[in-house]
Amino acid sequence: MLPALTRPVRPKPRAVFIYSPNGMNMAKWRPDGGGTDTKFGPTLAPLESIRKRVTVFSGLGINAGFAHGDGPGDHARSVATYLTCAHPRKTGGADLHVGVSVDQVIAKQAGRGSPFASLEVGMDRGRSAGICDSGYSCAYSNNVSWLAPDQPVAKEADPRAVFARLFGDPEAALSRDQQKKDRDWQRSVLDLVLADAKSLRSKLGVADKRKLAQYLESVRELEKRLQADVDPQLETPVPVGLLERKRGFAERMQLMYELVLLALSTERTRVVTFMLGNGGSNRSFRFLGVPQGHHTLSHHGRIGKKLDAIAKIDRFHVEQFVQFVQRMTLQQEGEHDLLSNSMVLFGSGISDGNRHNHNDLPMLMCGEGGGVAKARGHVSFEGKPPMANLYLAVMRAMGCKDDTFADSTEVLPLR
Repeated sequence: MLPALTRPVRPKPRAVFIYSPNGMNMAKWRPDGGGTDTKFGPTLAPLESIRKRVTVFSGLGINAGFAHGDGPGDHARSVATYLTCAHPRKTGGADLHVGVSVDQVIAKQAGRGSPFASLEVGMDRGRSAGICDSGYSCAYSNNVSWLAPDQPVAKEADPRAVFARLFGDPEAALSRDQQKKDRDWQRSVLDLVLADAKSLRSKLGVADKRKLAQYLESVRELEKRLQADVDPQLETPVPVGLLERKRGFAERMQLMYELVLLALSTERTRVVTFMLGNGGSNRSFRFLGVPQGHHTLSHHGRIGKKLDAIAKIDRFHVEQFVQFVQRMTLQQEGEHDLLSNSMVLFGSGISDGNRHNHNDLPMLMCGEGGGVAKARGHVSFEGKPPMANLYLAVMRAMGCKDDTFADSTEVLPLR
């Protein structure tokens, strides 16, 4: 709350980077038309509900994702280059080298005022050592966030552990929440008692009025004790299902998105990365009617059934993303909602999983970043501009002073 006539302080912008593995069925991903005439295809149809808050980019690429003489290993490169736009050294040992990721550049310059400079989460933990893809270390396949060229930032894949890191022991928080509910219930009982006592007072004789006064004095003492017992730092409510031991993949993803929302809305951090799967993830999506592994399907050979199965997975990921963004619009922050003060990017480091190409990548962005961005529908670029141009624009919006990032050539317009 602010005194009258006080100029409200503009909330600090947030940035969220979401990575989806194995590329997309691009034929069903890519929108038709552009601007206000954009028509979303089957995969992006859920975006219709947030049309006025979204921009879909076509034509952006990450040149560092290609082999450049290093042979196979595109899935590892698609992860390692997704936010660094730098070519990783092909190694299975400790001599890692790729680049500093855009989220960590932002965290170093803009994250200092938050309890956590950045938050890294994912759906799969994955190994940090060994070889996961054609001679590339598992560190490349399992981390999009890099603090230094040789230092990946490990993500957390357990929702309970994420909550504990951000807000403390979830069981203790749940206990405090129950205590608050008990206090509220007791107060409601006291309100009823006091109302009944007021009605009763006029009907009593002198002696009984004295007894009633003594009784009400004890009620007031309880009321004071309840007021004094209120925790001045009420814990963030524990998300439903967080403490359940058995959760399906979809439920766990929803929990992760909920935790990201809590982290942003409570200003625990301003920068988040979320990996929906590790590089080359071969997860089965049986709950979607897709029993085959995702990575296996990505080598579709243009077979219709495989392409349709990939589109189902793509659509699921977009639906979960849209639900998250819609929740952001319900979080009021100053004169605007949380999404107005955020930039949420969703995409992949591979375009077509069968071709393993790193140009014309699927990428979209929601939110206005505190006024620097505006929904543009579908924007298609000619000349294969680097993805780093988009990241440089996000960096600037977050308050970074850098003139370049990786192989950027200019600041990509966000309006």
